[in-house]
Amino acid sequence: MPLIQVLNASPSSTEKKRQLLAALTATYAEVMEIRPDTIRVILHELARENWSVAGITLADSGQNESV
Repeated sequence: MPLIQVLNASPSSTEKKRQLLAALTATYAEVMEIRPDTIRVILHELARENWSVAGITLADSGQNESV
C-alpha cells in the first residue's frame, strides 16, 4: 500500500485539497500501474510560522506559499 505524504506551508481551501489529493492519487496510480484504491495520501498543513527558509519563517518573510 503506497503512502504519499505532503507538507504544505499554508492552509488551502477544501476544494484545492480535494483537487490535489485526487491528482496525486491518479498520477501515482498511472505511473506505477496500480489501482488508485490502494494509494493513501496524508496532507500535513503547517502554520507559516512553523516553516522557515534560511532561518526566517514564511510568516515573517511575507513569502507566498506558491513561491
